[in-house]
Amino acid sequence: MNSPQLVQSLTYTMLAVVASLVGGVVAIYYRPGPVTESNLQHLSAGIIFAAVAAKLLPDVHAQAPAFVIVGFGLGVATMLAVYQISRRIENAGLGGGFGGATSFIIAVSLNTLIDGVLIGVAFLNAPKTGVIITLALAFETLFIAATAVTMLPQSLSTIRKLSVPLLFGGLMILGVTVGTLVFGGLSGAPIAIVIAFGAANLIYLVTEELLVKAAKVPETPVSTTLFFTGFLLIFVFDMVY
Repeated sequence: MNSPQLVQSLTYTMLAVVASLVGGVVAIYYRPGPVTESNLQHLSAGIIFAAVAAKLLPDVHAQAPAFVIVGFGLGVATMLAVYQISRRIENAGLGGGFGGATSFIIAVSLNTLIDGVLIGVAFLNAPKTGVIITLALAFETLFIAATAVTMLPQSLSTIRKLSVPLLFGGLMILGVTVGTLVFGGLSGAPIAIVIAFGAANLIYLVTEELLVKAAKVPETPVSTTLFFTGFLLIFVFDMVY
């Protein structure tokens, strides 16, 4: 049952769950402007990029290249599929009064579930990696939850708005549980494939989501500095932790 690993991973995952709720609550009472949003996207991108570079990629570096290629390829294919699904939902006009929020919430829900599985497997493979990845994803979840809530109609009740970050938190817990129970006791190829899959998922998030959306606002010294600040924070934390 891998009870110790499951308890450990779920304990740290609660940081991401709380961050999701905090992001949702903040977004209800404060809607950040484009510049603030771009700055947060740069900071989040730097944090996630550092977590991938410092922990995930080194963890699979010693594995057979074929396993890494398979996992990475599946990760990219999955992210492209999620993107296409969200675009089709948005173009079809599904979601009624929720508009574009529906496709965004569905895409984030799928990504959050994948992130949860990655956290569970990361703790099984190396607890330190699990801690770093969870911290990085907690910040990402805070920002993503806030973005989702700001996309909802303002007339929606507070309870219904908060159901979105609660959904994200619940899916992450589910992913962690599944990842721990399914991959517990395994090693080698399955773990390498999942970690490579997760690395591709996070790299896609940084390059094709966070930085692309952040580029809608002209680049400033502040936003660039925040990207490298986020990277340095996680990188140094990994060195001293």
